[in-house]
Amino acid sequence: RAVLPHLLARGGGAIVYTTSGACDSAEPVRPAYATSKSGLNALMRHVAARWGREGITSNCVAPGFTLTPEMEASGNLPPALLEQMLAQIPGSRLGRPEDIAGVVAMLLSEDGRWINGQVYHVNGGALMR
Repeated sequence: RAVLPHLLARGGGAIVYTTSGACDSAEPVRPAYATSKSGLNALMRHVAARWGREGITSNCVAPGFTLTPEMEASGNLPPALLEQMLAQIPGSRLGRPEDIAGVVAMLLSEDGRWINGQVYHVNGGALMR
């Protein structure tokens, strides 16, 4: 709500929401989390449909398990959890913040101007649709 007036005043722009693959997978836990992220996907599509003609694009990035430097430094990640996360990914490593940032940067750049109303799952292939 806060950003739309500014984007309209400048003739357009891009909004990128952070969501989750939880809204597209069946998890036996965290129903409120998956529901909130599904709602965010719906809001993103509403913004894309309502303000796309005014030059505003709206998309979501849904990161998978992302290993941040803070998580690594904390020493609180059980090796069994890391192994479980790796087992779900066809690739050979866990995600890093820069993996997510690259997609966000593209969506905010001129290269992303023709992309509107989409959810980008950035998860190393853990969730394939």
